[in-house]
Amino acid sequence: MIYILIEENYKENSRYLKLLDGINLIAKKKHAEVSVFQRTEEIPPEARVVILICQSLKWSCDRIEELNARDIHPLVFGFQYLDTMYKYSSIAPNYTKSAYRLTKHILSGRGERTAIVGYNEDSLPDRLKYIGIRYAVNESGGSYEVFRNHGDILACLDSFRKSAEGIKNIVCCNDNVAIMLYNRYPDLLEGRKICSCSGLKISEFFEDPYPVCRIDYFEAGVQLAMLYRFLIKEEVIYSTVMTFDMDFADNGDSIPLTTPESVDIYSRSEIDFYGDENLREMEALDRMLSLCDETDISILSEVTAGETYETIAENHFLAVNTVKYRVKKMLDVVGCDSRRSLIALLSDFGVKFKKEIKTE
Repeated sequence: MIYILIEENYKENSRYLKLLDGINLIAKKKHAEVSVFQRTEEIPPEARVVILICQSLKWSCDRIEELNARDIHPLVFGFQYLDTMYKYSSIAPNYTKSAYRLTKHILSGRGERTAIVGYNEDSLPDRLKYIGIRYAVNESGGSYEVFRNHGDILACLDSFRKSAEGIKNIVCCNDNVAIMLYNRYPDLLEGRKICSCSGLKISEFFEDPYPVCRIDYFEAGVQLAMLYRFLIKEEVIYSTVMTFDMDFADNGDSIPLTTPESVDIYSRSEIDFYGDENLREMEALDRMLSLCDETDISILSEVTAGETYETIAENHFLAVNTVKYRVKKMLDVVGCDSRRSLIALLSDFGVKFKKEIKTE
């Protein structure tokens, strides 16, 4: 049995669903079941290890304390540095190293100004990324200015817009910020280089994609399940920390980069949750795109081009009802009530599909 405790506001997140797919793969291979809970008291007494999946650092620390009181070992995903006196294990991306490498990639010259946009000091991942970004900029001999997100991304972007003169490089702390900047203030990107940490699926469909670093959440789920199985086999469970590098992409190509010799690290037990309502549509759209297979993406492309269900069905050798069913599933995931509203949402976020070249 693999026991998972998930924070309430994270259960519908597309990243969690990918993590769960990876965990389920290992569970299936090992003939184990997966049980997901939302409250500590629901976890059965026979559990020795429980996986914690969450957005909030405070929630994670509180659950670690509760599980320790029950002599259950917490395995935390996403946070490798927690200010707590209690025992836990963790597996997380190396945010500092990833942000450093990505920032180094876009820095084009010495002495240039760089904007760090969307930094939320209550977010541990953001603080870890900030260290890597700052290290890379200082190493280049340039300067940086921080534009903070206090729970309102649009206000953060507006602050950046008013002070963007003289800035040559833009490093977004996460892709939610980059996507809104890309779509609402495209003029701010002219003549500037931009990159983003923790890339979302949406940005893959932009006409001119920017460099991103991404977590392969499915693979992370596989590693998480494997570490879980390692821990439960131990007679005495000791705290174990694992980190993994994030994937890099620049218009679909990998980015070979150097890594820093060393960086300092620190953490604080604050709430790590972006409560911005502007993110809801983006999260839903990203989840929908993440769940789409190649046929779904091709159907979406034809839907946005204005093709009828009958034409799409003929192009894919599918029944018309099958095409309608696939589109209905997409609408349900993203929360749209019609094809027209879905097309409008895709347009709002700058999602474009490559045209297929048909051969006779």
